[in-house]
Formats: sequence, structure tokens, C-alpha cells
Amino acid sequence: MVDFLLFALASVGMTLILVRGTLFQSFRNFLANRAEQIRLHREQKGYSSGFTLTEFLLGLISCAQCTGFWCGLFCGIFFITSDTCWIWLTSINNRYLFNRILMLFCCGVAGSFLSVVGDIFIEWLFFSKMLLMRRFEDEERQRTMLSASSDTNETET
Repeated sequence: MVDFLLFALASVGMTLILVRGTLFQSFRNFLANRAEQIRLHREQKGYSSGFTLTEFLLGLISCAQCTGFWCGLFCGIFFITSDTCWIWLTSINNRYLFNRILMLFCCGVAGSFLSVVGDIFIEWLFFSKMLLMRRFEDEERQRTMLSASSDTNETET
């Protein structure tokens, strides 16, 4: 149970750092600029549109679900299957090898799902905070308007 919890938190955390974190913001900007340069170069030369490694990496690092799969696969190697990870590489038993590969694929899928849920939760917290701040600002504005209107009413009487 502790391994799964560590796996879940590590894969979601790693995904959110890669997709939304400021640590990789310059890398994401570099990939976006490079992909735009490649697109413009293709248009100038009249080449047909293809799919480059830069565009693949940009799409991967911009999507929580895609990045979550690979982070889940990576974390699954170390947290879920680490006790027998290197044994199955030398194992002759094909069924055991198939089970390990299937387990790693399931770790990738679980990491993808958990990362999307974590991303949605973070967005929900962010927008809830914004709505709460807007509500407080509106209430403060109403109080100011009420106090200003009550001040003008007192001066008129």
C-alpha cells in the first residue's frame, strides 16, 4: 500500500512539474519556438507537413495525460516492480515476463489517470481561490458603496 501511495504521488508530482512547473517553462518555450521555426521553414520550402521529434516532445510535455503515462511507467519501474525488475530481464519464463510488462503498462495507465485527476484538482483549487478572492473583493466594494451612500445620506439630513 505504501508503494502504491508513493507511486501515485511521485507520478502525479513528476507530471505536474513537467507540464505546469516553472522549472521546465523555459524548455517548453524553447520547444514551442523551435516547432514554430520548423513549421515556417516547411512552409517556405513548400514541404509537406510532417511530424517532427520537436513537435512530439512539445505535445508530450504539454499534455498531463501523455506525460502522466510516461511518468507512471518510469515510477512503476522503481516503486511497483523494483523488487523483481532486474530478475525478469534474465528470466526465461515467458509468462512471468508478460506479467511484468503488463504490470508496467498498467502503471503507465494508472499514472496517466492519476495525473489528469491531480491536474484537474489543482485547477479546481486555483479557480476556487480566484472565485473566493473575487467574492471578497465584491463584498468589500459593496461595503464601500454602502458606507459612501450612508455618508451622503447623513450629510443631506
